[in-house]
Amino acid sequence: MKLSLILLGAAFLATPPLHAQSPFTAHKGREVVYQGLTEDFVPFNYQENGEVKGTATEVAKEAFKRAKIKATFTVWPWARAYKAALEKPKHFVYSTSRTQEREKLFKWVGPIVKDEVHLACLQNADYQPHADFTTFKAHSVAGQYGDAPIEFLKKHGFKVTIYREEDERMQAFKKGRIALDIVTTGSQKSYENKWNVKYKKLAYLYATDYWLAFHPSTPDSVIEALNGALESMRKDGTLKNITAKY
Repeated sequence: MKLSLILLGAAFLATPPLHAQSPFTAHKGREVVYQGLTEDFVPFNYQENGEVKGTATEVAKEAFKRAKIKATFTVWPWARAYKAALEKPKHFVYSTSRTQEREKLFKWVGPIVKDEVHLACLQNADYQPHADFTTFKAHSVAGQYGDAPIEFLKKHGFKVTIYREEDERMQAFKKGRIALDIVTTGSQKSYENKWNVKYKKLAYLYATDYWLAFHPSTPDSVIEALNGALESMRKDGTLKNITAKY
C-alpha cells in the first residue's frame, strides 16, 4: 500500500502543468507566431523608433495579448504587405477595408477602427466641393495599388492612375500631373505634414471600418479568439480609450 502511494505521488509530480487557456476559446496554434504586415498610414499604423505603433496597431496588439496568440508587426509597402497576406499562411495585413471583392480572399478580425474617405485636390486648385462625387469623373485621380477606394471609384466610372509607390504618387499629385487624390479623415493631417501639402476636400465617398485580414488558411479558432478579445475590449472600454489617444 505504501509503495502504491509513493508511485502515485511520483506519477503526479511527473505530470507537466497545464498551460493557461485563452478566456475566449480553446483554439489551436497558440505557439504559432502570426506575421502582421501594414503600411505607413498615420495615425492608424506607422513605425517610430523601430516600433510599429498607431491606433489600429495598439488595438491589434491588445487583442492578440488577450487571446494569448503571438504576433509580430512590420511596416512594408502596401502592395507587398497585401500580397504576402494573400499568399502566405500565418500572415495578416491591416488596416484593411472589408470590401465585397476581398470578402472571400481573407478571414477577418474586426472592425478595429473607423474612417471616412474623400476625393481631394490641392488647397490652391480651382475645383470647388460638390455633394455628388461623380461630378469629378472627368478628372484624373491618383490611387495606390491595392487600395479599396480604387475599386470604389472604378465601379463609378472613374479612370484612376495607379501607383505602386506612395512617393511616386504624391510627387505626381504635388506637381499637378494628377488633379485629384484620395484622402481619409483620419490620415489627412499626417499626409499634409509628411508631404508638405494642403488638401481641399471636394467630395465625400464613403465611411469605412478597418479590419485585420488573415490568410484563408488561418484556423477559425484563431479568428474566433481574436474577435472574442476585441468584443471584450469594446465592453470594458479599452477600444474607446485607445482610439481617444490618437
